[in-house]
Amino acid sequence: MLEKFLTKLKSLKTKQKIFLAVFAGLFLIQYFFNTDTDYAPYTSIFYVFIFSLIGIFVALSRRNKSRELIKDKSFKYIILNDYNLSYYASLSILSILYAIIQGALIGASFGFIFFAVGHLITNALFPNIGYWAICWFLVGFSRVLIEAVSLIFRVAQDYSKQVNKEDN
Repeated sequence: MLEKFLTKLKSLKTKQKIFLAVFAGLFLIQYFFNTDTDYAPYTSIFYVFIFSLIGIFVALSRRNKSRELIKDKSFKYIILNDYNLSYYASLSILSILYAIIQGALIGASFGFIFFAVGHLITNALFPNIGYWAICWFLVGFSRVLIEAVSLIFRVAQDYSKQVNKEDN
């Protein structure tokens, strides 16, 4: 069995090995954090915070890649170069805000699950699964909320275009 595992490990690509080593390192560092907190019993806030930061970084980089795919103007371009005010920065700001919220919550949910798996023999399993579920609920709720706000901006954008057409 160990031989089969080592064979599979050797057949992994370098990027996959690095990814696996990072996950193993993140899993092992949880034992160095204290779980005695008043805010969230049976978990470590600092451990989950590390995952949240990683999640924010991943979400923002994924947002930038998807923005480049559709050839959308960057927030920096809109702020620095759009003197005619032809692009709306508010939708870009909402996109950045959602990426940060999504990354933080999904990262935290992974932190809670890793912590729950690492502390299976303690009574930390069910509270961390509950925290995980709350994180995913908040991801969905924040998406709906930001979609509603962006819809208002898009309707206002369409309305202003219509008014400008009628004036010409």
